[in-house]
Amino acid sequence: MKRSAIALMLTLFMILAMSAALSITLGLFQKNFNAYSANIFRVQSAVLIVDSVEMMKALSKDIGDSPEAFSILMATVQELPLRIGSVDMIIKLEALDSRFNINHYERAKHYEKLYAYLLNYNVQRPGYILEMIEDSLDDDKDEQSFGSERVLYDPFFIQGKLVDFEQFTKLLDTYAKETKDINIYNVPWQAWMDFSSEFIDEAYMTAEFQTVLQSAGGVSELLEDFEKTGENSSDVRCEVYLRQDEAQSIANFEFSFKTKKVSNFKAIL
Repeated sequence: MKRSAIALMLTLFMILAMSAALSITLGLFQKNFNAYSANIFRVQSAVLIVDSVEMMKALSKDIGDSPEAFSILMATVQELPLRIGSVDMIIKLEALDSRFNINHYERAKHYEKLYAYLLNYNVQRPGYILEMIEDSLDDDKDEQSFGSERVLYDPFFIQGKLVDFEQFTKLLDTYAKETKDINIYNVPWQAWMDFSSEFIDEAYMTAEFQTVLQSAGGVSELLEDFEKTGENSSDVRCEVYLRQDEAQSIANFEFSFKTKKVSNFKAIL
């Protein structure tokens, strides 16, 4: 082989080797840069979430113990979009005591109306999921129907009370698996149901709970025939959404204007 051809081949091999090395280096650089950017966003998110809590505390000074001021706040600041530097931020406020506490479920009061409501979402066996809820709330191990008492099949399932949506999702997953009915996931459960409220304030109840209340069946469409009622003048649920390019963070917490305290804080950064 001629010397010029050998030189050309060596040059080509060197270029290929350099290209491969450069490609690896650029890939590592991009990976590290993305990780660095993600970490920066997490730090920004944490700071902005703390700022959201401080904003609620600042608002509490203006609200004080005034139910009228609380009503004005809830009517005007339900969703607040903000742009902080390169971060898009949305703060959502919702009055507590606006949803039905599923732990207050009683067959005589709620079964027919919830059955009719679930039919609106084409749930094929609404009676079965309601029986699963009933068996989760009582302390015995008697089944309303075969498979409805989860503690008999899942020794780690704690009955007597439904504590959060993670636990409730176990019922939905079991229902979907056993009935092959995925329509159960189309029901916007979290839009009308919670696990801790003592009553519902008619002035603040969610739109989806109104849909529940207006469903056919049951004694009436009156709130007092479905759940205990009361007046909420201080407690809110705050949700904070943050986004920068493809990175996202979310936090939610409850805040009392009366006690000025934050509770049930959860965040994913």
